[in-house]
Amino acid sequence: MKRFFRFCAGLFSVLLLTVACTKEGAPRFKGNYTFKTSGTVTVRPADDAEAEQTVISLMDENGQLDVVTVDKSSGEMMVAMNIVGGSVLTFNAVADGRTLTLTPFTRRLQIPVVSGNPIDTALPEATVTVSGYAERYTDALLFWIRYEGSYTYDGVEYEITDSNISCWAKEN
Repeated sequence: MKRFFRFCAGLFSVLLLTVACTKEGAPRFKGNYTFKTSGTVTVRPADDAEAEQTVISLMDENGQLDVVTVDKSSGEMMVAMNIVGGSVLTFNAVADGRTLTLTPFTRRLQIPVVSGNPIDTALPEATVTVSGYAERYTDALLFWIRYEGSYTYDGVEYEITDSNISCWAKEN
């Protein structure tokens, strides 16, 4: 019986140390990662709330992602995404406990619009406000991202009514 209690006490100590040593805040997210972002946006003509909505699959983006600490005490961080075949995208985020919350920012995004023939895909640019958050899982970050905004195609303005975007970033 004593051996059982010692075993339980030892197990409890190991679990307590594991929980106590878990990084939180800025140190939890800081690092260099390889990422891939994909998802969909739901759109409709901006001037017709009754119009049928269309779900559009966005082009995947991938590359290198760096998360650096700006202010350890406030949890402020800078995220830089070097997108392959594209530009560098930088934005701020705040680490609080086990969550990294993106500070909303604006970016340009190409929306692939297929008009009949898939070869004739147009790529109008949308101006979107990006928001969301990330959580860390062992050696990776999972971002849940939201896009809000609009674009014009063939003389019609479309608004993004919903989005389902995720980004998986694996630590290098």
